[in-house]
Amino acid sequence: MLSGRKTYSTLLPVINYFSVSAAIEGEAATGEFYVERSAGVGMEETWDTLGMRSTGSHDLLLDQVFVPQSALIAITPDGQKRQRPNDGIGYLMFIAACYTGLAAAARDYAVAFARSYRPDSLGTPIGELPLIQQQLGLNEAELLSIRTYLYTMARRWDEEPEQRGLLKPDFALAKYMAVNGALQIADRAMRVVGGSSLFRAHPLERIFRDIRAGVHNPPIDDLVLKELALKALQTED
Repeated sequence: MLSGRKTYSTLLPVINYFSVSAAIEGEAATGEFYVERSAGVGMEETWDTLGMRSTGSHDLLLDQVFVPQSALIAITPDGQKRQRPNDGIGYLMFIAACYTGLAAAARDYAVAFARSYRPDSLGTPIGELPLIQQQLGLNEAELLSIRTYLYTMARRWDEEPEQRGLLKPDFALAKYMAVNGALQIADRAMRVVGGSSLFRAHPLERIFRDIRAGVHNPPIDDLVLKELALKALQTED
C-alpha cells in the first residue's frame, strides 16, 4: 500500500500511469513503483507558476493505494543512487530542444517586428538602426551556437552508441547552453520590441516566462559546471 504526495507530477490531469518513489516500510531502501490511476489516487491543484503552466504539474496524492508486487520497478538501498541505463541521459536532448525552439520563436518575432515597425519619429523600419541590428546580431550568434552544439550531440548520439555512457556532461551542457542562451535571446527580443512585450497577451511575455522555468529543469547549472570542471581536471593533455 502506498500513501504520500508526489510534487511536480507533469501532465497529472490527463495521464493515468505514474512512476513513484517511496520508502519501503521495514527496509533501509527506497522503491520505485508503477502506479495506475485507481481508488486512493487523487490530485491537489498546486501548479500556479510563473511559467510552463500548461504542463499541469500538480501534486499527486496517494492514500492507501494498493500496488501489486509486479509494480515494483526497482529497489535502491539508502545512501546509494538509483542505477539507470547509461543511455538514459538522452532525455536531456529533448529538454534542450524545447528551449532551443523557444529561443528561435523569440528570435523570429523580433526580426519580423524590426522589419515592419516604423515609428512616426523615424519614418523607416527600426531594423535600420545600428542598436537594433546589434541586438539582432547577438541573437543570431547565440542561436547558431546553441543549434550547432545541440545538433552535434544529437549526431554523436546516433553515430556513436558505444560512447553514450560517456556523454552525460556533454548532454548536460547542451541543456545549459539552450536554456541560458534562450534567456538572453528572449531578453534581447523584448528589448527590440519594447514595452508591448510586457503584456500578458504578447507572445514574447509567455516565451520569456517559459524559458525562465527551464533554469529549474534538471540538471541545474551548478552541477553542469561542476561536471565540466571535473572532466577538464581529470583529462590530461
